[in-house]
Amino acid sequence: MFLGLPMIPNPLKLSQWNSDPPTVYSLLKSYVNFANDEPVKVTDLAKAGRTAFFDFEYPLTNLVSKEDFECMILNHFIMRRIGYETVTAFKIALNVRLNEIMPTYNKLFEALDGWSLFDGESTSRSLMKSDSNQLVSDGTINDTSDRRFSNTPQNKITQVQDGSYVSEYNYDQNSNATHSTTATNATGSENEIVTHTLADKIGVYETFLKNKTHIYSMIFEDLEQLFYQVA
Repeated sequence: MFLGLPMIPNPLKLSQWNSDPPTVYSLLKSYVNFANDEPVKVTDLAKAGRTAFFDFEYPLTNLVSKEDFECMILNHFIMRRIGYETVTAFKIALNVRLNEIMPTYNKLFEALDGWSLFDGESTSRSLMKSDSNQLVSDGTINDTSDRRFSNTPQNKITQVQDGSYVSEYNYDQNSNATHSTTATNATGSENEIVTHTLADKIGVYETFLKNKTHIYSMIFEDLEQLFYQVA
């Protein structure tokens, strides 16, 4: 009898088991479908029973779904026999192994380009803005009004200004100083967000999937030692 298995009411069923360790598939069926009126389909066994295997903590990047990660492992090894005499021993070894290897594989997952492929890439930048406008004007406005009337002979007109031959005379001079100033200064900053969209999304995504699959293959290889080896 393998310790760690769910309790089965009829102990005679155990005698029908092979002397070899159980497969992941048989364990999943025991965990999920025992006393279940509507058995879970084979394709959903990993999803329904994964918490029975992975009931411990291990490091996993938030770029990878924990449910998807655990289902990938169970489905990959679903027809394989565990390499330990008890299920408890297998789960302890699985716990230790994942805590050993996942810090390295998390870095590989995080190094992959393409996680936000269809969202585009956004960058922001700050721009300094300065406006200056200044106008200063100084001046003088001179206004002269010279109104002279004389009944004197024409040859005496040059002496009109001294008043000798003027019957009516108005001579006004006005001087006004002017000053105007216009100054505008403005300094500030503007934030600009620039979004870049990848031109060849399909090509980048294909490369992304290929690299991601390769990482999973390496993880499976590192977990291989936990399963029963056929000579």
